[in-house]
Amino acid sequence: MTSTISPPETKPPVHTPMEADGVPRLLRPFVDFVARINARLETKLLGGFLGISVLMLALGIVGLFVVNQMDRQVDRLATLQRQSQNADDMLYSITSQSHFRTMALLTGDPVWSDKIVTAKDKFTALITTTEGIAVGEHGNLFDDLRAIDQRYAAAGERVSSLEASGDGEGALAAHVQSEHEISHEIEDLLNEFIADTELLIAAEINDFAGRRNFLTIALAAFSFMSLAGAVALGAIISWTVIRPVRRIDHALDTLANGDFTSRIHVPNRDEFGKLSDNVNRTSEQLEGLYNKLEAVNQELQLKVEEQVAQLERTSQLRRYLSPRVADSIIEGNKGLAETRREELSIAFIDIRGFTALSEQSEPEEMATSLNHFLTRMTDIVFDHGGTLDKYIGDALMVFFNDPLPQPDHAERAVKMALAMQAELVELRKDLTAAAFVEITAGVGISTGFVTVGNFGSPARMDYTVMGNHVNLASRLAGDAGAGEILISERTLALLPGGVVEVEPAGERNLKGVQRPIRLYRVV
Repeated sequence: MTSTISPPETKPPVHTPMEADGVPRLLRPFVDFVARINARLETKLLGGFLGISVLMLALGIVGLFVVNQMDRQVDRLATLQRQSQNADDMLYSITSQSHFRTMALLTGDPVWSDKIVTAKDKFTALITTTEGIAVGEHGNLFDDLRAIDQRYAAAGERVSSLEASGDGEGALAAHVQSEHEISHEIEDLLNEFIADTELLIAAEINDFAGRRNFLTIALAAFSFMSLAGAVALGAIISWTVIRPVRRIDHALDTLANGDFTSRIHVPNRDEFGKLSDNVNRTSEQLEGLYNKLEAVNQELQLKVEEQVAQLERTSQLRRYLSPRVADSIIEGNKGLAETRREELSIAFIDIRGFTALSEQSEPEEMATSLNHFLTRMTDIVFDHGGTLDKYIGDALMVFFNDPLPQPDHAERAVKMALAMQAELVELRKDLTAAAFVEITAGVGISTGFVTVGNFGSPARMDYTVMGNHVNLASRLAGDAGAGEILISERTLALLPGGVVEVEPAGERNLKGVQRPIRLYRVV
């Protein structure tokens, strides 16, 4: 294993060029000025945002002023239009009074008299309304109108008196000679008033058009200047932040690539200035500590190689030994090197049917099926904490309570056997799918004192167990029927009550055993 850290080249400190930071040349003096302001970064940002807000506020005020000026002229035009309309209405009221009087004198119908009164009231009201909104200089127009209207009303009263006395012809003559003539005086004044108003309307429209163009151009120019100022101010504030960030990023990139000689300079007198100083100090520290790091790296490399070798040994051991035995060996368990007497529960699992299956299957298929079966059986052994001693052809030898103590070793052995028989029901479906062979297993479990330790020659040692109970477990497995689990009397004695159900299997004379053995069947 080689070092992953490359030593940096020996060269003088590198300073990031100030001209290569991307700041537009036109803005550089302003950016430098803002950067050198001795203030916190948030203060500078707040000042920039405040400046932009002032520009936007000024733009809004100018816009409101323009709108207000245009609104005032629109209101003046509307008032002049209303003034002209009122003058027309007054003119119509005077003219209609004369016509109503003529119809009243000719027909004698009182309806026309009522209309005369209504028209007179409307005329009087229009004089007051128009005077209140009048625009422009009109002299004593409204006083003259009221004086003439009073003479007009007096003439009307004389005509009405003549008509009431029955002198119709006199009343008609008085109307023509006095009332009709007075109405023409009012009409002349109103026509002159209307003409003056129309001239004011025309002048106001011309003035409105000219002022509107001026205000529009002024608003557009101020808007452009405000927008340009806001963009420029925003760009200055942005580059005040972007420039040191880019330089610091460049310095960190060189550090990440193993170059500890890079130094940076920023004119900022804020947090970025302090940050650049810290980056430079970090580069100096890293450059000074690099040699020490190399020494530590070499030492670490040796330790890693040692650990890798140990992991490789562990992986190799786990291929042949149970996890508990492998872990004990790796941890340096002294007990594994000693031969000793221990009470263990030994289980033999005798598999039937693979011999017949081998005669009907290709070698590759046979090996795949057997390995699949043994893998599942081995997983069950390890799940229950058993130590897999060895594979004996298509049989397994397992023991419990070593190398780690297991007070419930008999119970573990029986539960393992039950789990194997249950798993075999599922495995049998796959194993017999290609050949008409039924795969079964007989299990024998015996508990007692045996000798456990390393046996063999200096060239090859096996960690295993020996003794009568090993032979007895093997004989029980051989004598067990398909799917049957036979246990010894000692094994039964160590099982807690109610854990499993058992039934007597009688006394049997087993090969290699001098006396009959009382057996029990796990049901």
